[in-house]
Amino acid sequence: MLRVQRLFAGTDPALARVLVAHHNVLRGEISQRMGLAHWRRAQQRIIESGADVVLCGHDHQEGADVLGGKVVVSTAGTLSTRSRGARPSCFNFVTIEPTAVHITFFRWEGERGRFRASDTFAFGRGQGHAERRDAAPVTSG
Repeated sequence: MLRVQRLFAGTDPALARVLVAHHNVLRGEISQRMGLAHWRRAQQRIIESGADVVLCGHDHQEGADVLGGKVVVSTAGTLSTRSRGARPSCFNFVTIEPTAVHITFFRWEGERGRFRASDTFAFGRGQGHAERRDAAPVTSG
């Protein structure tokens, strides 16, 4: 993680710093499991890395939240039949702007044979701080 920290530190501050990890960084809501070994230390290292956004998965359940008040976390669902809680397949579409991060879940609609935008989460971004801007997901029409 020191290498990542050095790379991020040497990057133009206007650019988004995105860290990608296979395992879920936050506890799965349905599974109640952490995807990382030594997860407290791993979370602290992620916060210290200088990342703005973490893209992760592993738990087969979509999610969006903030880690340590600094890092927006987009947890992807799954594009297989192995979803948790009989949820439909889902992928996340992440938009990073200078002052905000938006994460939209696209869920599979079997009866229509397509993915459809559903919940969108908005987070403030900038100056080493991230915050959730909406108290509840915004549902797309």
